[in-house]
Amino acid sequence: MTSIFDITDWAHVASFFVWTLAVCALAKAIFGSFPAAELQYRLALRDNPRRQRINRLNWEVANRAKWNEDVARGSQHASAVPLTEPELDARRAELRRLSSTSLPWRALQYVLNCWTCQTFWTAVLIYAATAGVTAPAAWFFSAAAYSGAAVLLAAIHGSPPPGRPADLPVSRTGCTGCGK
Repeated sequence: MTSIFDITDWAHVASFFVWTLAVCALAKAIFGSFPAAELQYRLALRDNPRRQRINRLNWEVANRAKWNEDVARGSQHASAVPLTEPELDARRAELRRLSSTSLPWRALQYVLNCWTCQTFWTAVLIYAATAGVTAPAAWFFSAAAYSGAAVLLAAIHGSPPPGRPADLPVSRTGCTGCGK
């Protein structure tokens, strides 16, 4: 892999471009694969009860009432049961605890869905495998350059990066014949 500090002529630029394509291909192969999708699915399943509990705690603290699905929905036939100050303090403490433990999982989900992160870590691994890790500055800045070039290439190509759905076409409402 070509270090950005070694680029001095067009042959190095061509090598950089080829390695950028390799980074894109490997990132798509790794992060767009079935095992990656299965990992994301299993992480989401694992994290769903915690996220549901956090959402309910947020609702309880904001509304100062015990969680009730009918009350949250705004049903006229349900009445809110107010929380006492000690119960509110306990819920705030639980909310802080749950929020702080969910940070690593949210970061992992972000890395799995972010094209820039995917290409950066793929470039880091390729650079370490091909050029070694003796020059940390070259390793970091080259990986960042390959990642930036991959993102620029995806933007020029016009396709959405893996992990992000394409924008859905906007449907028109009303009569299709007259345009109203």
